[in-house]
Amino acid sequence: MPHSVPHRPAALAPTHRPARPRRKIAIVSTYPPRACGIATFTADLRRGLTTAAPDLEVVVAAVDRDRLAYGSPVHTVIDQDDPQDYPATASRLAAEGVSAVLIQHEFGIFGGPDGAWILDFAAALTAAGIPYLTTLHTVVSQPTPGQARTLRQLCGGAAAVTVFTPTAQRLAVAAGIAAPGRIHVIGHGAPDILYPAPARQTGPNLRPEVAAALAGLQGTTLASTFGLISPNKGLEAGITAVARLAAELPDLHYLIAGATHPEIARQYGEDYRNSLTALAADLDVADRIVFLDHFLTDTEIAAVLHASTVFLTPYRSAEQISSGALTFALAAGVPAVSTAYHYARDMLADGAGITVPTGDDEAFTAALRTILTDPGRLEAATTAARDTGDRLRWTTIADRLADVIRTANSRPAAPAHGRQLRPAAVLSTA
Repeated sequence: MPHSVPHRPAALAPTHRPARPRRKIAIVSTYPPRACGIATFTADLRRGLTTAAPDLEVVVAAVDRDRLAYGSPVHTVIDQDDPQDYPATASRLAAEGVSAVLIQHEFGIFGGPDGAWILDFAAALTAAGIPYLTTLHTVVSQPTPGQARTLRQLCGGAAAVTVFTPTAQRLAVAAGIAAPGRIHVIGHGAPDILYPAPARQTGPNLRPEVAAALAGLQGTTLASTFGLISPNKGLEAGITAVARLAAELPDLHYLIAGATHPEIARQYGEDYRNSLTALAADLDVADRIVFLDHFLTDTEIAAVLHASTVFLTPYRSAEQISSGALTFALAAGVPAVSTAYHYARDMLADGAGITVPTGDDEAFTAALRTILTDPGRLEAATTAARDTGDRLRWTTIADRLADVIRTANSRPAAPAHGRQLRPAAVLSTA
């Protein structure tokens, strides 16, 4: 009797998942060309979601105060200083068929007392039946009553709240900002260009000033900081550390890359930057401190980080719960010396750098000496930085966030007054 061929079970046959219906979502945030860390974050986030979630059409409602010219991802603009434009923008998004909105929250980017005009936007969305999610870039430690009210109302009406670290989640829950089940930890992503470590430090995509600065620093031990320059960055500590280590580490240089924060420049001009150059001269290390007065592109940031041995974030506030600059450094595999603000403690906990108390310049100098004079410590920290950074690719982060967006999108919007929250007095450190 001839051998029969067994029937292939249906379960083994190729299967095709039905395509998800495409939904339009909007991100409300600052956006390039505005020089702002949250603008950069949002541009990277939009690209990440576009790749990771083809079922989501991602558009942007840009918060603007300078009448900037935006590209095609920006479908509408909110005039930051016009209270009527917040609910009007919500109506425009509803008319456009947006089914969910992701609000990037930072007090300073929204108008009104304590950024309260964003509440009118959120209320208009809720009235239109459009759920919104809120990503917290800041959680204040000792808020004014107005700050507490704004944050609690915004998060109380949100379908979901996202934060960047477990510490931020713990503090937000303790503060009664939102119920634990609605606060999700989703890391701060980093773009793919940071991950390769090419041996080049110049290239056709670098502005001549950036390429020239990096070419002049070849062969040195390079510490770096990038980002918008403002007094709360505490850059004096880095300059002072270089001066204290000058004799011991004669090839140590410090690159400070970034434009002055627009709001600082608006109020005080270049006073802070000038004070830093004066300090370097007073400490006789003007030739060791290199300033790049530019808001860097991702390509330029990658070039700076790939040329760096160590990254410095000597920030003054211990309460900072996010840092795109530190995220990018770890993605590039660069260990850090940092003050012990919340985000740095979380991100460097596995050995990707050294943290010291805020305001302790001597400890900062000692930590920089340790990481640069102990080859074993530097190698271990570099490995830990790469391991931490590998978990922060935007493709991974955006995939997780897309799931949260889809879940929130399936629920009806709920009015903020229906949320049971603790009094503002219990707001905790973040």
